[in-house]
Amino acid sequence: MEKPHKIDDLIENVQDLPTLPTVVSKINSMTSNPQTNASDIGKVISNDPSLSSKILKLVNSAYYGFPRKINSVTKAIVLLGFNKVKNIAVSASVVDVFKRTSGKIHFDFLQFWEHSVGTAIAAEVVSKHLCPEVIDDAFVGGLLHDVGKVVMANHIKPAAAVFANAPTAKKTFNELCTETIGYDQNHVGALLTEHWNFPDVLCQTIRHWNTPEKARTQREVVFCVHLGNVIVSALGVAAPGDFAMPQVSRDVWDELKLDEAKLEPIMNETLTGFDNASAFLELAK
Repeated sequence: MEKPHKIDDLIENVQDLPTLPTVVSKINSMTSNPQTNASDIGKVISNDPSLSSKILKLVNSAYYGFPRKINSVTKAIVLLGFNKVKNIAVSASVVDVFKRTSGKIHFDFLQFWEHSVGTAIAAEVVSKHLCPEVIDDAFVGGLLHDVGKVVMANHIKPAAAVFANAPTAKKTFNELCTETIGYDQNHVGALLTEHWNFPDVLCQTIRHWNTPEKARTQREVVFCVHLGNVIVSALGVAAPGDFAMPQVSRDVWDELKLDEAKLEPIMNETLTGFDNASAFLELAK
């Protein structure tokens, strides 16, 4: 199959390409405007009762550990900041979209989301220890790093066939897709998130987390998500369709100056975070 180079090419190959709710586009636009305040975004989110309910459930979960209950989205924005609440809103909306469009026999959506949440937590912990200035982007990049896989599994027939054959291949889904159809989930995910007008940091992360040595921009976020994916896979939370253990890129290992002494606390904190992430996992149910 010919590799799609722009969203129009992808749409030709994909039936019912997922679309995001308009509220997400509005939130993305507002948070990039320096004139926007917490009350403005709070009002927009509150106009979507389902989304605001999910955000408040996540904000009040054990993962964030606030001592008192937060009763409004505006208060959540004040306490957590624009970016964190925006990322929670985007993630909740994305999982909702894909939950509705999933259901193919060879794709386990719950496993997909469990791996995504685990990668987000691991990437956040990596960022906290090694590059704290990108911590919010690392978390949401981890949550969304595999969006291309859902599109391929559910909407691109040759890729769906890859899932059927993956258990006997002992390779990752990306390796199999590249061999059989000529492109992989990172390419599709990047086209999709660009189409959704996601920030460049997310588009670049989704495009390059699996090949971090190719990243020319947003390298710290790309590296955090790459390492987060390896860590959570090593902890037994593998992505659907992957039957080979991912390895840490030499570029990431060298540039982040990794060693066993640095990795041990990161892995321990990831496990603790995952234990407190039940509210995130429930989004997929």
